[in-house]
Amino acid sequence: MSLSRLFWLISIALMLLFSALAARIVLIEWGAYQRGARSVEAVRIVQLAMVAMEKISFERGPANAAMGGEREALPLLRQKLDRARQESDQSLSDVLSALRVEADPRYVPVIRKIEAVRQVLGPARQRTDQQVGVLKWQRSSREISAAVEGMVNLIPLMVAAVADLSSIAIQADPEVLDGLTGMRIASTMREYAGQVGSRFTAPVIMQRPLTKDEVIEIGKLYGRIEQLRTLLDIQMRAYKDNPAFRMALSDLDAQYFGKSFPFLDSLLQSGLTSGSYEVDTAELAARYVPPMASILHLRDVILTDVIREAEIRHRQAFNLLVGVVAMTVFAFLCFFVLLYLVRQRVLEPVLKATNLVVGLAEDNFDAPIPQARHNDEIGDMLRALHVLKARSLERISLAGERETLIEQLQVSSNTDFLTGVLNRRAFFAHSEQQLAIAQRYKRNLALVLLDIDHFKRINDNYGHNAGDNILRNAVQMISQLLRKMDVLARYGGEEFIILLPEADLGQGVAVAEKLRVMLASRTFAIDDARRIGITASFGVSALAGEESLDHLIRMADEALYVAKNKGRNRVERAA
Repeated sequence: MSLSRLFWLISIALMLLFSALAARIVLIEWGAYQRGARSVEAVRIVQLAMVAMEKISFERGPANAAMGGEREALPLLRQKLDRARQESDQSLSDVLSALRVEADPRYVPVIRKIEAVRQVLGPARQRTDQQVGVLKWQRSSREISAAVEGMVNLIPLMVAAVADLSSIAIQADPEVLDGLTGMRIASTMREYAGQVGSRFTAPVIMQRPLTKDEVIEIGKLYGRIEQLRTLLDIQMRAYKDNPAFRMALSDLDAQYFGKSFPFLDSLLQSGLTSGSYEVDTAELAARYVPPMASILHLRDVILTDVIREAEIRHRQAFNLLVGVVAMTVFAFLCFFVLLYLVRQRVLEPVLKATNLVVGLAEDNFDAPIPQARHNDEIGDMLRALHVLKARSLERISLAGERETLIEQLQVSSNTDFLTGVLNRRAFFAHSEQQLAIAQRYKRNLALVLLDIDHFKRINDNYGHNAGDNILRNAVQMISQLLRKMDVLARYGGEEFIILLPEADLGQGVAVAEKLRVMLASRTFAIDDARRIGITASFGVSALAGEESLDHLIRMADEALYVAKNKGRNRVERAA
């Protein structure tokens, strides 16, 4: 066999066997196998988070019953409430343990959300216990509603945690998208069902008609539940041939929509007229809650199918990976046999030169280039490689300097030179994106505008250097109290602006009040011997619909103006 024919044979074999099999198939199948291994565990963690949310929602039932119970029934009702709280605490511990065992950095934000739920859960329970601890005739309808609302407010954080975990599971295996969507729809339906029952707690305990706000909120919850039921039919079309799913869906219609909904309708009619419900909170829970189990049964049916399909895909990926690896090993054997033949015949010096060229092309300059010993073609190639290496090093150095300069210019253009936070232009660029996301996905968004009180007097009395030091220190303290997702910027002079994603108006006011108290309680050095205190006024607005960023800022500015007119050192919310 001639050398030319042997060379082409080796080239074709390398291209077909090594490139096609090793580079393409092995990488694809290995990635599929790894995703399959993670997807099952990710779905199970989603299940644990949904169960935790479900247990917290369940806890409202015994809590509502205890707040409306008579004195002689309180010991038994208290036992049920304690048992429900133990189950809630255990479910939160289970999901946190599972997340920490995985040690995946993507789970860190989820862990923070669930830890936040545990922190807020204690005060919410205390409000419930305060109502249980007084005589029934001494209980306040407003306080009961506040206690119920405190437990309901825990759910958005759990919903956000479930959404994050679902995204991680879908990244691992996109095939679970439909199933996880169905599970989340069922869990959300269960939560709305629990909330609409809880809305009757205070009216039933006090035996009073429903207020206008309660009627509106109950109507909204009714509409959301019915929308979710319709969404199940649309989203879960792929499950229409699944007998277990069809049976669970039929049971949902018969149990919850056939029994619980009519019962709530009768309570609603009583609440709209006389306010005489003829049931107490314990009987309300006993008649309304059991049919809700059909919602969770539907979710569990979907979960079982999702895990089963994920395990099947995992096994298939493993079998295919084993076959691909075997083929790759065979390709490697062929590669080494052919390479040995070619190197022994003619290509030894050419291969060395080729390896050097590949190294330079991949910016690998560690490999030494041999000195040319002969004045021939190989010698000319080695000398050319020396020149190429020198020019490549020079090019990389220049490119690195250029990238560093670009980064420095970008940071400088986006940062306020005095305080180190975003400047006004960068704030608008970032906040417009956040506003679009919040409006698209119906999320909360709050905006805080703050102004250092009497700052001109500080500059006049102590000098601009002292004023600049106070601004820098104040910004540093404010930044320490904000979340990583919050956006702080200098709006102008002594005025600063804060964007609070995932925060409503009440939460924005709470953040502003925390900042106000912090600033008012600190002193700031103006020289080596003297320190002064400062205060700030705050205006807060929040997204309610399709407002523009300019509109939110204008609302916050009007509220800030009101705060200053009322004496400064206070927080005012937008009208």
